[in-house]
Amino acid sequence: MRIKAFFATLLATVALSVANVGFIAAQNGTPARTNTRTAAVILQCRNYGGQQDVAKNPDIINTTKATIPSGKTLYWKSTDGDSGSVVLQKALAPGGKVGVNGKPGQSYSCTAWMTK
Repeated sequence: MRIKAFFATLLATVALSVANVGFIAAQNGTPARTNTRTAAVILQCRNYGGQQDVAKNPDIINTTKATIPSGKTLYWKSTDGDSGSVVLQKALAPGGKVGVNGKPGQSYSCTAWMTK
């Protein structure tokens, strides 16, 4: 009977010690894990042609209701694996577009986004 009581006490002591360490870390300002993903705002990406032998030249179109400020980075990718980004040199009004360039490729479609 004493052996069972000893192991029960030992197990309880270990459990409390582990809980105490977590509590102390939280009290000392140890940062909790946070989700570092940033929500994306989907924009329109338009390919005006089929195969492009020189370079892809799609447009990213601001389909939001707000002006996107200068300095904001817009990202794009195409179905053939090409991708890129552009930093706005001037604000992009709703309905406005900015051209981007990629590698030559076959017919493709593209998607575009920015982070909030």
